[in-house]
Amino acid sequence: MEALGINLGFLVSQIVNFTLLAVLLYIVAYKPILRMLDERSARIKKGLDDAELASKRAAEMEQEFERQMVEARKEGQEIIAQATQMSEKARQDILDKAREESTTMIEKAKEEIIRERELAMAELREQIADLSLTISEKVIGQALDERAQRQLIADFLKQTEEM
Repeated sequence: MEALGINLGFLVSQIVNFTLLAVLLYIVAYKPILRMLDERSARIKKGLDDAELASKRAAEMEQEFERQMVEARKEGQEIIAQATQMSEKARQDILDKAREESTTMIEKAKEEIIRERELAMAELREQIADLSLTISEKVIGQALDERAQRQLIADFLKQTEEM
């Protein structure tokens, strides 16, 4: 082999050196590089799993938010309906109270009018009686006793009331 320019001693030492270097690189560099690549692959997979889980949670939270929004709208509409009912009831109560007060006032006014009318009638009767006495004294020229005059006036008033 020497004719080819290959020295057998160098070739064997080169093969041994190469094998030792390959084993040494395998132990020192290849295993840690593989372990580092496996760890990186696991981190990437974990990151993807976490991202997928976060995406699912976000979707669930969005659905929950939508459900709560629908619920809040429904509660808002119920509150508005209750407020409308309460205002309508209050309006009706106020109207009823006003009607009741006006009816009471009308009744009181009617009673007052009746009382005033009776008072006026009594006063008018008194004045008519006095006027009748005065007229009868002047017409007859003499005074009747008061009892007889009162009887005549009462008869006269009864006749006028009947008319």
